[in-house]
Amino acid sequence: MKQIGIYTLLFIAFYLLLSLHTQAQIDEDLRKIIENKEYNIGGQPLFCKKTLPEFYYNRGFQRAWTNEDNITELIEQIKLAPEEGLYTEDYHYEYLKENYKGLASITPALDILLTDAYLLYASHLLSGKVNPEKVVAEWQVNKKEMDLKLLLSESLEDIKIARSLNGLKPKYKTYVRLKKALKLYRTIEKNGGWRAIDQGETLRAGMVDTRIEQIRSRLFVTGDISTDKTDSLNLFDSTLEEAIKVFQKRHGLEPDGAIGRTTLAILNEPVEKRIEQIILNMERCRWLPLDLGEHYILVNIANYQLEVVKNGQLEMEMSVVVGKPYRKTPVFSNKMMYLVFNPYWTVPPTIFANDVLPAIKKNTGYLKAQNMKVVSGNVEIDPSSIAWAEVTPKNFPYQIRQDPGPNNALGQVKFIFPNAYNVYMHDTNHRELFSKTDRALSSGCIRLSKPIDMAEYVLKNHPAGWPREKIDKTVSKEKNLTVMLSEEIYVHLLYWTSFVDEHDRINFRKDIYERDGILWKAMQQGPPSI
Repeated sequence: MKQIGIYTLLFIAFYLLLSLHTQAQIDEDLRKIIENKEYNIGGQPLFCKKTLPEFYYNRGFQRAWTNEDNITELIEQIKLAPEEGLYTEDYHYEYLKENYKGLASITPALDILLTDAYLLYASHLLSGKVNPEKVVAEWQVNKKEMDLKLLLSESLEDIKIARSLNGLKPKYKTYVRLKKALKLYRTIEKNGGWRAIDQGETLRAGMVDTRIEQIRSRLFVTGDISTDKTDSLNLFDSTLEEAIKVFQKRHGLEPDGAIGRTTLAILNEPVEKRIEQIILNMERCRWLPLDLGEHYILVNIANYQLEVVKNGQLEMEMSVVVGKPYRKTPVFSNKMMYLVFNPYWTVPPTIFANDVLPAIKKNTGYLKAQNMKVVSGNVEIDPSSIAWAEVTPKNFPYQIRQDPGPNNALGQVKFIFPNAYNVYMHDTNHRELFSKTDRALSSGCIRLSKPIDMAEYVLKNHPAGWPREKIDKTVSKEKNLTVMLSEEIYVHLLYWTSFVDEHDRINFRKDIYERDGILWKAMQQGPPSI
């Protein structure tokens, strides 16, 4: 019994010593700052009002920044924030640089500011500075989840601050290429940008004009032409024509080689505007999921283009038609689940009100001519029993459904990836739209230029076997048929107004939904609290 008592006393003494040691590690000044919610330190507002207190609670109010290498790495990483299209002032850079003079200068307040800087910068690298759902109604993101408090704790312990922050940066090729383009265009800006070209008549190959020299110089700055020197500076020669075509392709214009009003206006866009576009689309990259998947379909709405990628390789691409500016195609990601051959088309309320109902009132034979029926659920209603003159969009109790066939608005096939917007990809009976340069012409869904090719692709490994001959035969029967997919494939609907193509050329596109200005304004504001 005496022996047990001695061991018990020793244990109690050890516990008391441990408690005293632990208690000694608590920084009371730091604790008071946290508990008193002092969200402004030395004129520097704290942004991580939720995560920062939790970080210090978890470590018993011990100071975090006790290693000089960790502090140096953090300040150096923040200094590089502009390379990511972010702003050093959001992360207390100037204050930290001026007030950090070695470990002896680390006060509780400075420790807290370092933590706030890390957590905020890490959050912006991971998920973006701006919450897209708060600035764009038609934008849905799958928010990336990560315990940044734990990441910071582990990074401090292992002296891996720089590595942990670099690990949060997007790895997508679009982001990496835009980052390189940002560096190039900032160099162009530093060197004076480019001069505006004088206004005048449309210029074409073979013409002589004093503005040609200006145009050569402008194209040389952005690498669209290899030299601005020539024996005939004012002659619009074939070399210049090809350079203009390259420029037009980079900007989503019809590459006709002529310098008309639209091409001239885009040539005269200042370098600062292009830098803004690059920064905005780097931010949009940060909104994407951590992993796009090994197999996915990517639609760039602003570029009217679709790509299919598998294991990093481009498998297929095609032109698309997207929503009109007043019926915008939303941005989101989801899995494609099934496709429907010879789909029915249920007329949406807006199209019924604006197009179909007025047409019926003008011509009662409109429904039959368009292969449409009036239905209530699965029950067909005789259109002659309806007093169409009295019908309004609000009092009409039925639906208008178009049967499968050559005139069906959805064409021969539609592809479903369930979402809250009821948006999908489909064929169209208006093939002429794909010859247009601006293709924001749909009611929100994505129309495919090669829908049967897409059907063949997504069904090529289906256990039931779906060769092209079987698909063509199925379509020709004009009977509705649903086929569930056997392979997982993601669909990412994106909105990029600048990107770098496979030829390593920076591309810019018209902001068809006027989203750039709204996002740029949000990017210039102080960061929201996290």
